[in-house]
Amino acid sequence: MNKALHALHAVLFASTALVSISSSAAQFPLRADDLNLNHRYSTTDHGGGYLQTLAKDIVAVRRNANGNWTSLVSDNADSTANTSYLVYGKPIHAMISGRVVGCWRNAPNNAKAGTKDADVVNGYIGVAGNHVWILGDDGTYALHAHAILGTVPASICPHEATKFTNPSSTGWIAPEAAVTNGVRVTAGQVIGYVGNSGNSTGPHLHVHMAKDSTAVAMPFDHGSTTPNTNNSAPSTGPWTLLKGNSLPSGPILVWAPHSTAYWTVNNISDESFQGWFNHMADSGEMPENIPCTNDGQIYNTDWVPSTGPWLANFGMTTTDFSTKNAQYTAQGFSLYKWWFCGPIRSAIWRK
Repeated sequence: MNKALHALHAVLFASTALVSISSSAAQFPLRADDLNLNHRYSTTDHGGGYLQTLAKDIVAVRRNANGNWTSLVSDNADSTANTSYLVYGKPIHAMISGRVVGCWRNAPNNAKAGTKDADVVNGYIGVAGNHVWILGDDGTYALHAHAILGTVPASICPHEATKFTNPSSTGWIAPEAAVTNGVRVTAGQVIGYVGNSGNSTGPHLHVHMAKDSTAVAMPFDHGSTTPNTNNSAPSTGPWTLLKGNSLPSGPILVWAPHSTAYWTVNNISDESFQGWFNHMADSGEMPENIPCTNDGQIYNTDWVPSTGPWLANFGMTTTDFSTKNAQYTAQGFSLYKWWFCGPIRSAIWRK
């Protein structure tokens, strides 16, 4: 079967890489860079009403010995230890650009997953723990919560106390966490590291947005998702690109975007290659090498930052390759590189 990559999408991705799909789209707060290539992020609906109605709780997951997705670093890891969780210590990226209007940076970590510091219960540690509230230029507030003690930079958070003087259990900006004339941060900027502080039952990143005292959806410009029913989602997806849409409800896997850089991904199966192509192109990359092996069953790839229009196809027969080459040449593309493995061809064209 010819598994040709859709030409229109290849050019579209190449020309819009790292540009928000819409002016209101946010950046996903975690990066694929920080995970093993076979790991993903997983989200669930937080619920809770009011401003948290559309909130999400995010962890990192890998496959365990039974083939299911788990948030622990190994099958025999101590589930009470914060460091046993894949997401613990991962960089948190600002979802939107704007000014810091609320934050906390020195709240103690909850000692173990499944427990809470006594001062969380009595309100002297805020529900968000170490956190950052950002007010965007359009009036949207974005919360990033439960960071590790001391990892929210002092340069963006002026509060040095460990606990509140007066207890507060508000889900809004606590009075003592409010910031006046806060610094401006840029979407994608690292603003802390995922932890287990505040009203948290284990290491995770809690995010939500609000505007005009109402919870609002969080549209993300890049990344893709697939349902994760019973933690058994196949790695092959199907993966649906977000492209400015909000995360679906329910338990899902999230393939967060990679940072634009130089990447090598080898041993990609034929069944997984389309997903990898879409993921890397959506992350602002273009293929430099996509040689096939084992009669087209495996691909070893190199990716570089996207510059200008390009096209790529894989799984082609000799006839497919000749047809595509003629078609793309007529469109002004030049054959950049091509490979063969038995009867199968893969190739890249650029302008």
